[in-house]
Amino acid sequence: MERSRARRFGVKGWVCALGCLSGGLAAPRASAQSAVEATSDPASEAAPTPIVLPETSAQPGVVIFPARGVGPHPITVLLHGMCGDPARSCGHFAEQVTRTSTLICPRASLRCDGGGSSWPESGVPEAVERAVTRVKAELPDLLDDTQGRTLIGYSMGAFRALQIAQASSGKYPRVMLIGARISLNQNLLMQNGVERLLLCAGNWDMTHDHMQREAERMRRAGLSARFLDLGPVGHFFTPSFANYLPSALSWLRGA
Repeated sequence: MERSRARRFGVKGWVCALGCLSGGLAAPRASAQSAVEATSDPASEAAPTPIVLPETSAQPGVVIFPARGVGPHPITVLLHGMCGDPARSCGHFAEQVTRTSTLICPRASLRCDGGGSSWPESGVPEAVERAVTRVKAELPDLLDDTQGRTLIGYSMGAFRALQIAQASSGKYPRVMLIGARISLNQNLLMQNGVERLLLCAGNWDMTHDHMQREAERMRRAGLSARFLDLGPVGHFFTPSFANYLPSALSWLRGA
């Protein structure tokens, strides 16, 4: 079944993934003040407005979707996929994540010829932490870093997110990895304070069966881990993803 899924959908899925993540118009820019004002009403159902902090010689680029409502909120960090764009990737999550958390989306440092960017082999944990520090300086009164962070990684970003989670010293107790043939180390995850681990893939994604087995292996090892089947899709986000996200985030929060 796994081999037939790969033959049938693998190449098509990867091509669609890159097209979906890097094509189209760039996300709109907004000042920190205007974006915060747009989300300051707890009852507001307006679409989350991103804040775009461009890359500089000393600072990584980062896109922020501030949490709705006033006061400090927990932090969610999302790492996009290969040749991805942080605003576009995080756009699939912002509607739900910002109901309880501020969504921070660092931009990878290696530019792709066809657009977007990819993560290097090394230095990603440090770059992600610099991005979070930059957001704290931009929105000092709106972030609560005392409750532990949620870490989400998609495709290549899932590999880098796992690297961070397995050496984070308790910084990321909640981890969600999507569409990646990752190999998990239960000892490192537990030693570094990962309390809940959610693995996800579409039924037509070639990583589906592997991630399902890894989630079950972690569960048997004593980690609170689950696998979420994202339905009849390949290695890319579709509108149906929004139907799965609320319960996924709720489970990660322990709700």
